[in-house]
Amino acid sequence: MGTSSARRGPTTRLWRRAKGAATRFMAPEGGVGLEAREVVARYLGALGETAGPGSQDLLAAFRLTRKAAQTLGALIAQTESPGWDLALAAWDLSAGPGKSREGVVPALSGMLPEPDGSLEDAVARSSLAAVLINYDPGGQERPAGVVRQFLAESLYQRLVLDLGEPLEAASFNFGHWRQGLDFLKGWIAGALQAEPKAPDSPEQWRGLAGWSWVTLTLENLLRRLQE
Repeated sequence: MGTSSARRGPTTRLWRRAKGAATRFMAPEGGVGLEAREVVARYLGALGETAGPGSQDLLAAFRLTRKAAQTLGALIAQTESPGWDLALAAWDLSAGPGKSREGVVPALSGMLPEPDGSLEDAVARSSLAAVLINYDPGGQERPAGVVRQFLAESLYQRLVLDLGEPLEAASFNFGHWRQGLDFLKGWIAGALQAEPKAPDSPEQWRGLAGWSWVTLTLENLLRRLQE
């Protein structure tokens, strides 16, 4: 189904536990499987082991993701005034006559600062595209809500890449595999909560206020998912 060849995570004890949890989640033994919450928690434990001891080290594994979140927040804030088309023009990403918003998503997902070709880099780009393709410039979604969606999407995509092999191997068929991934995605998104007042202007999103808000939002998301 396309994930097993993407990445194979490390083979330490915590990574073996995370992979085992993914297998039992998709193919429960005796009809009783692990909940999505345990798969996500064990994955974060393994990821934290790779990053190093302490919550700050786990956050460091999402440094580029947080920078991308700031950039996304600044873009969405700019679409509120003067609007989507002018915002794109200001970013040198004008859709052009007759070109749909979806047509500029690949360029938008390439806005990442400091691209380095890493797994995190690839996930951040893919997650930006996934969020922006569903973004409605004429809707009521504020920048903070879009950024929260991006952070959850990034964590979900990274988990699927790291645990893709056991998740796929234990699936009965494509529908079963897809259902399992939807459960995992829903559990991650469900742990999001509104944080203290988010930045308002594009300048605030790009600066210390944006970095602090994104870091706090991600830190709290990771903490709730690990509990």
